[in-house]
Parts: sequence; structure tokens; C-alpha cells
Amino acid sequence: MKTLFTNARLIDPEAGTDAPGWLLVEGGAIRARGSEDAPPGADERIDCGGHCPAPGIVDIGVKVCEPGERHKESYRSAGRAAAAGG
Repeated sequence: MKTLFTNARLIDPEAGTDAPGWLLVEGGAIRARGSEDAPPGADERIDCGGHCPAPGIVDIGVKVCEPGERHKESYRSAGRAAAAGG
């Protein structure tokens, strides 16, 4: 399945760019990107509304106090906080 993300803010820290554009994703991998007209033939089109697509952002500083100090945080409370935060 091919998914086309249009009207996206594409940030590339390595190249030092921050510009509007589109991404074509197929099989869970980015197959193409660009800033001009998006290619035809996508199964699904998603308008990003100028937002930055950023899958897989992980907070590596999270510390769950289980076992031992559940009064501070448990896996359950950490999971609820993560779900509430999106």
C-alpha cells in the first residue's frame, strides 16, 4: 500500500533544511519525497496541514519506579500518562 503525505513540514537536520513538501511511504519505508507536485498513484492521501511527520519519537529519559517505588510511578500510571500525552 502506498500512502502519500502532502502539505508536510519536512525537516532534515543532516542537510540543514526545513521546507514544505510531500512524502511517499510504501511498506513502512519512505520511498520518495519532494517539494514540487506530488506523484500520482497513491492508495491513500493524508494532508499533514503543515505539521511535521515524525514517527517513532521516544522519550529515553522515562524512569518507571517498578518494582520498589510504586508510590512515585508504576507501569500503569506511566502508560496512562503516555496515552494522555499522545
